[in-house]
Amino acid sequence: MITNLVLRAYDSDEAERLVDELVQLYLEVHSDEGEFYSEDRYRRQLGAHRERPGWELVTASVDSVLVGYIYGFPLPPHTRWWEGLRGDTPSGFTDEDGQRTFAISELLVRADWRRQGVARTLHDRLLSGRTEKRATLLVRPDNAIARRAYDSWGWTQRARLRPGWENAPEFIVLTTALPSANTQGLR
Repeated sequence: MITNLVLRAYDSDEAERLVDELVQLYLEVHSDEGEFYSEDRYRRQLGAHRERPGWELVTASVDSVLVGYIYGFPLPPHTRWWEGLRGDTPSGFTDEDGQRTFAISELLVRADWRRQGVARTLHDRLLSGRTEKRATLLVRPDNAIARRAYDSWGWTQRARLRPGWENAPEFIVLTTALPSANTQGLR
């Protein structure tokens, strides 16, 4: 673990001043991954997500340099998050009430800081105070490093999902029960 790593949590209003820096790190991390990972699309996604009630960002910095971040939000009733879901899931799996599922949308770490515990530290910090019953995230099937990390952190593969966004790749849907939850049947 990096001894001088500084974590900071932000709500949507507080994060406004960081948008350009967040976008630049996103573009750096996804520089070789195709047109889906464009600046325009990500700015629109980040802007829309920041409007969600309960949106939270956690950043990791070393010597005032952003080295990674994670953000997410609770899924509201009638969410579009599950649109494009493929595969068998239990009855009620996609039922949301605004308090059931916390969705992690991004977890990014600058290349030079990977494999040093930054991603796990961000992950644990964001989820530690959540009151939802479970969390979900999407990971590309070809991202073997991230998949191994999520497996080791207790996430379970549930289905596949191809969002309705233009040029969107197919993702694997992962879920995990959150510590504050009664976990019976919620993964």
